[in-house]
Parts: sequence; structure tokens; C-alpha cells
Amino acid sequence: MGYAAAAVVSLKQKIDRLLNPSLSMINNHKSEMGLIYHYLSDLQSFLETIISCQSNKRVADPLQTHLKGVLHKYKDLIASELSYRFRSVSSRSFNFKLYEELLQIGQQISSFIEKLESEENHNTAEEEEEEEEEEEEEEEEDDPSIIGSGMNEKMIGLGNQLKELQDWVLSGKFWWEIPQLDVMAGKSELELMLIAGMAGIGKSTFVDEVYRNPLVVKHFDRRLFLRIGPNYDLKETLTLALDQIGVEFDEMRGNNVVDEQFLGDCVRRYLRYRRYLVVLDDVWSIDVWNVLERFFLHDGSGSRVVLTSRLLDLTRRVDVVRHVLRIPFLNENESWNLLHDKVFGTNGEICSRQLEKIGRKIAKKCEGLPLAIIEVAELLCGIEKTVENWKALAEKEDPLTIDEETPLSKALILSYTMLPQYLKVCFLYMSVFVKKYDIRRSKLIKLWVSEGFLEPQTQGSIKSLEETADEYLNELISQSVVLSKELRFIDTKATKICRLHFTFRNLCVNEAKREKFLHIINKYDNSFPDDIDSQQRLCAHNNIVLGFSEAHSWMELVPDTPSLLCFGPQQQYPIELYLGFRLLKVLDAVSMRFYEFPHRVMELVQLRYLAVKFNGELPSSISRLSNLEVLIIHWHHRVIKSSIFPVYLPVEIWKLHKLKHLECMGFDLPDPSPADDDSLILEKLITLSGVSADSCTKRILSKLPNLMKLGIRIELAHDSVETFSFIGDFASLYEEFESFKCIVVNPIPKVVSLVPINFPVNIKKISLSGCGFPWEYMRVIAALPNLVALKLRCYAFCGPEWGPYEGGGFPQLKYLLMEDLDVQRWRVTGVEFPLLERVIVRHCYKLKEIPPGIENTSTLEMIEVDNCSPSVVISAQTIQDSLLEWGCRYFRLVIRSPSDDDDKKLKS
Repeated sequence: MGYAAAAVVSLKQKIDRLLNPSLSMINNHKSEMGLIYHYLSDLQSFLETIISCQSNKRVADPLQTHLKGVLHKYKDLIASELSYRFRSVSSRSFNFKLYEELLQIGQQISSFIEKLESEENHNTAEEEEEEEEEEEEEEEEDDPSIIGSGMNEKMIGLGNQLKELQDWVLSGKFWWEIPQLDVMAGKSELELMLIAGMAGIGKSTFVDEVYRNPLVVKHFDRRLFLRIGPNYDLKETLTLALDQIGVEFDEMRGNNVVDEQFLGDCVRRYLRYRRYLVVLDDVWSIDVWNVLERFFLHDGSGSRVVLTSRLLDLTRRVDVVRHVLRIPFLNENESWNLLHDKVFGTNGEICSRQLEKIGRKIAKKCEGLPLAIIEVAELLCGIEKTVENWKALAEKEDPLTIDEETPLSKALILSYTMLPQYLKVCFLYMSVFVKKYDIRRSKLIKLWVSEGFLEPQTQGSIKSLEETADEYLNELISQSVVLSKELRFIDTKATKICRLHFTFRNLCVNEAKREKFLHIINKYDNSFPDDIDSQQRLCAHNNIVLGFSEAHSWMELVPDTPSLLCFGPQQQYPIELYLGFRLLKVLDAVSMRFYEFPHRVMELVQLRYLAVKFNGELPSSISRLSNLEVLIIHWHHRVIKSSIFPVYLPVEIWKLHKLKHLECMGFDLPDPSPADDDSLILEKLITLSGVSADSCTKRILSKLPNLMKLGIRIELAHDSVETFSFIGDFASLYEEFESFKCIVVNPIPKVVSLVPINFPVNIKKISLSGCGFPWEYMRVIAALPNLVALKLRCYAFCGPEWGPYEGGGFPQLKYLLMEDLDVQRWRVTGVEFPLLERVIVRHCYKLKEIPPGIENTSTLEMIEVDNCSPSVVISAQTIQDSLLEWGCRYFRLVIRSPSDDDDKKLKS
């Protein structure tokens, strides 16, 4: 049912294009097409209502399956007609026979609504009974005492986190027990802490370890462990609280007079003037605390409330949650220790070295998730402990298959089914990426938008599809379904690179296959099922299979597929790729190699997203792809060329007026001649990257009025020098700018003679590498009022000394990276960098210290020192000691040595 709703969204977008005033082909039938659009809007609203009421139903009945087929037939008819009209020169009139077919399908959709409404009403009573039974079963399975004692009797790892939680819990005092200064600081007030993490990571077990600690038991007068869950019921929660307090009121339970307010007043009365610890376990909505808060007194008793949740953004919604502790995944040693304890126990059974070697490999495949390790341990306990048996499990792609039978599977499926419909489609799409793939936010958002299953948000401020997609990814991360791997630099709290845990990826692939959302081509023997003609998207995780003639025959059976994504390993030799997909919107084949640009692509006039790698030039017929929004083109061979002889794209590139993102490694934009031709302009282009300085003349940049991100790659001949004069033109044309990146591929490690530099006044991010600027030029950057991120790599600036700047500088900077610089002394006055949050210093071997004035920054959260001199490490440790003395509990110092090169990326 969920995918049917996504199909409706995509179809509405197709009709929107037909209703565009610039298309004259349906002028005589716009009222009828508007009626069909109205049918679809009604159907969309109804489907969303069903989905929200049946979030736990995953099995699509035949009627819903048939509905998806009708919707896709409808969409394909429109797309096919559009494709034909765009290719046709002789006729621009709308096909009346086609119109009759569309109208018949529109009537079918209307009748579908009536049938679905009837079916929904018929099944409501039965579903309510089933849900009640399921809730009872879930309550038994999720009982905190069972979780605490059965899942993991002895906590493995997390020692620092346990201490942090226990210290915070025990820090609460009655107001008369602490100095007046601490009372004024709020140390006697009711405080909340959020314990967050994905399903199966052990949040309940973790909290239960502290909850049962004898010191904690002694410290509190009352302790409550209240299971909340997704089907939260206030009356049941309050009743459970009174049961744990020890209140006897059996005679009241059958009396309807005992309402929620009465129970809440009882809870408040029994907690008054007592120091209490309350655990609200498995919270799914902030409404839970908003309702319960009135029953928990703020009476200066030093009480504590702990919430566990998969939702990371509860702190954003609850002002009183000032403390957050995110449960990390186990490291490799901790994973093996947990697996070993569960398989061999503590009874002294010996694990051989051979089994340990294999077992560590198995444990590593669980990616640090405790419940996954425990379930794998159960599998190993059920088989003979032989090298052959363990090798068989170790050689599997995933150590577990996510189905509906195990506690982990149920927990993961619950996370998925609780997603709103618009997020489910986005989540399913992530199955296109291979296992352990680092998914860049920018790439994912471009793909989501190009696929056409997103609708712009119209409530409140109107947002673009890109902004909507950005918010959707944030929501998936906040629900712990998608993991954040590396943070962005402009918004230092947002994710730049994300990934799927293998458990969620397993679920994602299975759901996408069941929904026929996409088909993954991997191994030859199972890549093309009998029902391949019903698949919506094709995704190759093994590109070689695409070159087989049998594969071409099978792919001919799906001529209307909207997407072909080749995400297998990079191919060294060319493979003939089948491209007979007349309705293709997305083609990503940058991991494949073509000797020359595949000319059959020019027939794919519906393309919105095109990514290819080839040798040679881009043909001028690229202008036929007038719907392109994303164009990514790479040369297969990177030839170091002189800047005197750039390789230009065809001038027809200026006719792609819908283009938003252009990445052209090895190519440059041509001069838009004649200059007074208003049609030669890329008014929607936001991102331009991979070009050289030849693409940054004032004449070219003036034809990109809405450019926000510019990436320049300069490859110099051995005897040439870059003066960077283009930066002045760049700064004069733009005031608001998102990101500027300039890389000199073969830098000279010395200061070169340059013209003065400048940047757009409101630029947010600057990334420089190999430029060889003198440090005095940094004054220009220091004065930028809205610069948030600054990355300096590989002799970006040269010279022995940086700073200081009297009167301050870098007023908004949050992120600073210094890597491979020859600077020796970095000096500050103490008033620069007032909002700095993260400092990363890598491979700056001559640097003597991180300046002590940095510690005056009240917002500093982290310093990372990677392979620098001992004196730099000592200075960072001194800053850490000072911050800890000032009460900065959440500052983090990361010291890396050359042996840690495999683990350089920050993890959230």
C-alpha cells in the first residue's frame, strides 16, 4: 500500500507537466485532465489515511497490488506520449485515443477508492482484535525485567557511558543538602536525560544496569521503570507506576470512575517530598512527556527522569532534556567478547585459536550491534563447534537474515513500520547502494529528487524538493534508521555521509523486493526472476552481469523502467550496456567505462539524472535531453594538461535550462557566445564542480546567476603558475554563496606571487588545497561575517606564522581543518573564533602547539590531533584540562597516531 501512495505522487507530477501552460498539446482537454488530477489527490489522501492507521501491516492484498499496476500503466501512458511528442517534429497535438484510455483509468481509480473504503471498514473490527493480542504479546516480550536479566547479564563495554549515567543519576540532591550556589545553579531541580540509539543496541539493558545498581537503589526513595512503547496508553502507564510504588487499589480497577486524572494525582501524591528515579523506556513521541510531566514534581528533591528512545531529536522537542547519551556500537574486541561469552559461557569451555579467528570475523560482521551478536551466538550454539560450520557462517554476506521470527527482526520491522509513508519510500530507495557504501547526502538527495516521488511541502513556508529531501534524510537519521557517519562542515550538526547498518539494509532490500520497488542485479544465476517485467527500477551491484547477451534479453522485458543504477565496482574494461528504456529518468553508470559517450543516451529524452564516464567529447546533441537536472560526466583517463589547452563542453550545454547540478571532471564550460543571447543561460544551476579556472571568467559566471557551490580543479604544467585572478571576478558577481572549493592538484610548496584575493561577502564554506597563499591573505577570510567552515589542505597557505588578529576574526566559524601545512606558530589573541566548535589538525609536523587562547571559545566541542608533534598533543591536552576545570563535560579530545590511519573519519 505504501508504494502505491508513492506511485500516486509520481503520477501527479506527470500530469502537472501536462497541465503546464507552455505545453499546447492538451489545450482542448485541460479540464478533463484536471478532473483526473482531482481523482488522484483524493486517492492519495485516502491511501495516506489507511497507511497511518495500519502502520504495522506489511502484506499487500491483491486489490492493492492491482492498484499499483493500474497507476504505473497510467503513468507510463503519459510518459510515453510526452516522450513521443518531444521527439516528434511534425505533430504537437494530443492523441485523443490516448486521452480516452487515460479517462478510463481515471474512472478505475475512482472505483478503487470506493472498494478500498468498503474493504477498510469491513476489516477494522478484526484488525483491532488482532492488534490487542499483538500488544499483549509485545508487553510480555518487552518487559524490562526480562530485558535486563535475559538479554545480557553482564554488560560488555560501555564502561565510560555507564559511569556517566550513574554519576548524573547520583548527582541529584535535596535542596537543603547542597550549598546555596548549587541550588541557584539548578542542581536540586528535576532533570531529564535521553538515552538514544538504534533498535537492538541495548538501551533498556544499559539503563537497567544503572537502575539496579545498589548505590542507585539506596540513593532514591522511589524508583519506577515504565515501559511506554509505540502504543502508549496513559491510564496503563499510571497504573503500572502505582503498582511499582506498592499502592493497593484493586477495588478501584473495575470502576470506571478511576480516570487518568485520579491516577495521576495518586502518583504525584506518593512522589511528593521524595527523591525519585523514573525510567520511561522506549518513548516514541514527545507527547508522552508533555502529558506525564504534570505528575512529576519539580520540588527541589534532586529527582531524575531517564528516557530511552530510538528518536534522536527528542531533545529538540523537549527543552528540559539537557543531557543526551547516545549508545555507541561495540568495537571489534567488545563484539568478540560478547559473542564468546554467549557461545562458550563462563563455565570454562575452551575456544580454539582457529575458532577465535573465525569468530572474530563473524562478530565483526555484526557491526557492533549487541542484539545481532546475541542472535548470531544462538545460531552458533545450535550447531556443532567445528571450523567448517563456523566458516560457512563467516562466508555469508550477512550473518543474519531479517525476518519476522526473532526479537531483532521484530524490533527493526517496528522501526520501519512506524515511519511515516513519505519516509518509507525514501528508506526503500537506499537499498540501491551496496553493503557498507558511504552514502553522500548530496548524491542521495539528487537521486531522490530526480526519481520524482517527493512532493514539495506547502504547509508553512514553501520549500524546494531539495530542501524537502534534506529534511527527510534528517528525519530518517533522527529515527535511528539511517546512521550518520560523517558530519557536514557548514551545518556542523548535520550529516554529510550516512550509511545503513547491515540489519536495516537487509530489511530494506527485502522490503524493496517484496514491494517490487526495485530489483537488484548481483549474481548471474538469480539476477533475472520470472516476474522481472513487474519490477519498477533496476540496480546493478555487479556490473559485469549487465554485459551478458542474456541480460540484454531480460532487460528488454522492462522497457518502461524509470531508473538504471550501476553501483557495482569500478570497471576497467568497457561493457556494452543495454539502454532501450524509453521512459528512463535516472541513469547512473559512472562506475562503468565507455570508450566514447554512449549515443543511445540521446534517445532518453525523459532523463533527469545522467552520470557517465567515457573518453572523448560530449556530443552537441546533449541539448536534446532538455529535462536534465543533474549531469555528471567524468573522463576515464585523467590526463594532466596545460591550462592553455582546456577541453570544452559543447556550446549546446547552455540550452539545458533545467540543469541544477553540473559535475564535469576534465571539461570546462564554453564561452556563451554571443554574449547578448538571453537564451544562453543556466538560470537554475546551483552546483558547478570539476572545472578549471577557464570556466570562471566573468562572462561565464554572469550566465550562472543562481550558482551557490563552485568547485575548481587546477592541474598546472611543471613550468606554469596560477595567479588566481578569477577569484576577483567570482567575488564581484555573488554576494550570497554556499561553498567555494579550489584544489591545485600538483602544488608547489612555497608562496607564489599573486594578485589580492577576495570572496563573496556572505560565503559560508571555503576549502583550499595547494594554493600557496601567504598568511597575510588570511585577513580577508578572517573578516568574512558568515563563514562557518574553513578547510586548509596541502600548502593552501605557506609560511611559518599565522596570526594573531587584533580585534578578532572569524566571527561565525564553527569548523576548522588544518592538514599538511608548513606553519610553525599559530597565534591568537583570545577573541578570535568566538563560535568555534571543532578543530582538526592533521600532519602539520612543524606546528609547535595549538594556541591556548582557543580555550576561551565557550562553544568548543572537539579537538582532533592526527599525526602531529608531541608538543601539539601536549597543548591539546592542556586545553582539555582547562575546559574540564571549567565544567565543560562534553568536550572531546581525539589523538591519532600513524597506526590509526584506517580510522580517520569522525563518527557521530
